[in-house]
Amino acid sequence: MPTRILCLFTLSSLAFGLAHAQPPKVDPKADPKADPPKAAAVTYKDHVQPILRKHCLNCHNADKPTSDLDVSTYQSLMAGGSSGEAVKAGNTGQSNLYRMTAHEIEPKMPPKGPKVSDAELAVIKKWIEGGAPETAVGAAKTAARKIEFDPVAVGGKPTGPPPMPGTLPEVKLAKTERAHPVTAMATSPWAPLLAVSGHERVLLYNTDTLKLIGTLPFPERIAHVLKFSRNGKWLLAGGGRGASAGRVVIWDVTTGKRVTEIGDEADIVLAADISPDHKLVALGGPGKLVKIYDTATGELKRKIKKHTDWVTAMEFSPDGEMLASGDRNGGVFVWEASTGGIVFTLGDHKDAITALSWRADSQMLASSSEDGRVILWYTEDGFPTRSINAQVDAKAVPAARGKLPGVLSVQYARDGQLITCGRDNTARIWKADGSQVARLEGFTDVPSKVVFSHDSGRAFAGDFTGKVRVWNMKDKQSAGELTTNPE
Repeated sequence: MPTRILCLFTLSSLAFGLAHAQPPKVDPKADPKADPPKAAAVTYKDHVQPILRKHCLNCHNADKPTSDLDVSTYQSLMAGGSSGEAVKAGNTGQSNLYRMTAHEIEPKMPPKGPKVSDAELAVIKKWIEGGAPETAVGAAKTAARKIEFDPVAVGGKPTGPPPMPGTLPEVKLAKTERAHPVTAMATSPWAPLLAVSGHERVLLYNTDTLKLIGTLPFPERIAHVLKFSRNGKWLLAGGGRGASAGRVVIWDVTTGKRVTEIGDEADIVLAADISPDHKLVALGGPGKLVKIYDTATGELKRKIKKHTDWVTAMEFSPDGEMLASGDRNGGVFVWEASTGGIVFTLGDHKDAITALSWRADSQMLASSSEDGRVILWYTEDGFPTRSINAQVDAKAVPAARGKLPGVLSVQYARDGQLITCGRDNTARIWKADGSQVARLEGFTDVPSKVVFSHDSGRAFAGDFTGKVRVWNMKDKQSAGELTTNPE
């Protein structure tokens, strides 16, 4: 996991500057009847949230809301906790957040760390007295954001040309010393478009020409999941910084502009997806929770507590009716997407789930695991129809004695074929019945992610050295190589 990174400036110096800013100089020629210039507002987003992240988020986050108080977002902080309101806008004397951090009342916060500095307390006090606004332009306590988009129909290929990037905004990011491992990869369901994770960026390649189309900045740090929406219009990235912050970002594929940001996690996002109608975004990670958000408002609609370990894989069914999620302990669950109610518990895996992929008709779910197997589940009854020892040749299975090479990725093609890769340093193509079609070799390191192109004409496999190898499916021959660190 990535380590925490020091801020470029200290919170204390920022807080001191806000609390002790000198009044503006008066222009002697100015109209004496004119209103005096207004001081910049202290806001939750710009000034208070960094202080709370530093001192409070470890105990008061969405995954571990001690005393039912979550300070990770403005809405959850203003909702208060088991002791009532944490913030009374305009009144520090009735705001437990201020009184506890100032050590005016018990329990004193933070309970096991040093007291919040006087400069930082001054920022919190000024924020509350100023009406406790979320942002500089938002109304105090009620600033709600809503994006405008038209929910899409769930079904087959969208009408008109498939979404492809036009002229994307210019992005200037330094070439890194070495290529970043391929931690996430996805292909558009309808267009010749491949998205690959890099360091603080997502690279877009044309799968026909293998040319770099453009780059999307991801300052959140590392993307651990990439998903195109089912109509190919949006690209989702989930990731962040380990033990620090996590978020889901959605871009418009054609313009490269951010559509929205979802979640404000205290740890990295490892799994995420967007529903086929664009209305819901689901995410998960080290918090062991499945969280489902309203895409338009960013509101957390439901939180599912069932996994016993980190949530590592997640995908909505193509018909939008179900959501599958898997964890580091080998557990797989299928939920009703609309209600969060459990449909099936799929418990045959013995090690971490690495990927989940639905067949195009939503009737089959493929799960891959570090236990060396890919299991195909029939979603009408939740029973496994086939278990594939995916990364070892059939004749070598007895010699493996149960220690099969782990499977790190699996994906269904629209025609029902499967592709996998794993710790035997190969990628493999499978028929729908589980019989092997081809074995793709030549890796110098472990391949971590595999995908088919939109028309199943090519296969892409990315590895831990940052290389993405390309094969033509017609003759199973190499078609080229891409990188996460292009010129």
